[in-house]
Amino acid sequence: MILWKNGIFHTMETESSIKHQMVTDKGVIIGFDDMPISTAYDRTVDLKGAHVYPGFVDAHLHLLGYGQKLSRPNISLLKGRTEVLEFVKKSFQGEPLFIEGYHACGIKSSDLDSISTDCPIYLRHFDYHSLTVNSMALSISGILNSNGVLTEKEAVHVMETFPGHSNSKLEELLKEAISSLYAYGITGGHSDDLFYFNGFKDTLQVFFNVLDKYPFRTNLLVHHMVMDDYIKSNLPYLDQNKYLQLGAIKVFYDGTLSSKTALLKNPYQDSSNFGLKIQSDDELIQILKLARKNRLALAIHVIGDQGLAEVIRLLKQYPPHQGLHDRLIHTPYMDHETLNELKDMPVSLDIQPQFLSSDLPWALDFMSKAPELVFPWKTLLNQKINLAGSSDAPVEIPNPLLGIFAAVERKSDHNHQIYGASEKLSRFEAIGLYTLGANYSTMKENRGLLKPGFIADLSIFKHNLFDMPVEQFLTEHCLMTVVDEQIVFKE
Repeated sequence: MILWKNGIFHTMETESSIKHQMVTDKGVIIGFDDMPISTAYDRTVDLKGAHVYPGFVDAHLHLLGYGQKLSRPNISLLKGRTEVLEFVKKSFQGEPLFIEGYHACGIKSSDLDSISTDCPIYLRHFDYHSLTVNSMALSISGILNSNGVLTEKEAVHVMETFPGHSNSKLEELLKEAISSLYAYGITGGHSDDLFYFNGFKDTLQVFFNVLDKYPFRTNLLVHHMVMDDYIKSNLPYLDQNKYLQLGAIKVFYDGTLSSKTALLKNPYQDSSNFGLKIQSDDELIQILKLARKNRLALAIHVIGDQGLAEVIRLLKQYPPHQGLHDRLIHTPYMDHETLNELKDMPVSLDIQPQFLSSDLPWALDFMSKAPELVFPWKTLLNQKINLAGSSDAPVEIPNPLLGIFAAVERKSDHNHQIYGASEKLSRFEAIGLYTLGANYSTMKENRGLLKPGFIADLSIFKHNLFDMPVEQFLTEHCLMTVVDEQIVFKE
């Protein structure tokens, strides 16, 4: 048994529920202040007045993609065409080059050809749905008559031509990602990785190998392109072991706003473009039928308000089996009719509060008419719809404190204006996105609170997240992260 003493334990049962010592055993919380001090504990951890919360979970990210981002050149801080091209030129070493974090500034294949026509060069856009490449990358991919700026399926096709990683390299990337997440106080994450690297079987084995040594509560979405592999594997839905679950079937319904492919009710500004469907209705129905036949839930990427309305219509035609629920990923825009449809459905919404800070107001400027509801988090919670907090890393920095700040303040990074003040969450609600809310889709009843019988996963900070100055969320650091009673990070 371990005694965790001299802490302020925020149980998250209510905002005011606080304990001052906690006892754990074999990875589980067994008691609090009423446990006898005189008991012979195997170990005592003195928290010295630190504030303890249930382990924070990121409900939608890409673990291997995040590890890859940490290991690659990144230009997310560069916005000018000249400085981006200069960075690419300096980074090029006579071999295939892949750079992350590009903000579109008019670069085309001809510009990258001035750096090399012999080796492929890839600039992945910050939204992770678009790609700019040189003519060699286009040639390798068999794409003709293109200026090198690609979106959605074409972008995915071209990215597949970049030299892949060995399984051992993927293990290194996963370790790097998890170590970084530990430092943010993150004890678990729901990740979409099984299609993009070395196939279902090998990539899943990478997770088994790494999680054995780097404990991290991982729920892996299963991309629909590898659903057959999953079904043939005869592996159970959800629990594989105490650290790994195989979760819902991942599907993309529409694209993104930055690429003008999110499916909207009204067209994009000064155009007749409403966005696009990545999957046709017939294709999605076939995926739904196969998933339901095998008692599997879906996790559907949808950003546009029209896309969300159409997804809901299809899910109502093909609902999940009793006791299961589907996941809708992103859902920043909707109308009141869609909201009314949602409140009676077995769904959880995997939201990214940081997207409000990084996307507004430019995303609204892309639209000819703003949707009725924009990031309507308070309204959704009031309708008793589960919201799970996430970062979509590597798209955003996977620091839950930044997400909490965005949910509480709703302030744009671009013009520092507040958008939709009535939709602000309380700090208790915002922290809950990353505790109970983010654990909802694990279907585990012993996660997300500090109480007897719950897992001993902890996120520990110096200051009280409930009453410290709100701007301090931007600078506060995690002191300690605990997974399964093990201290995996200590500042």
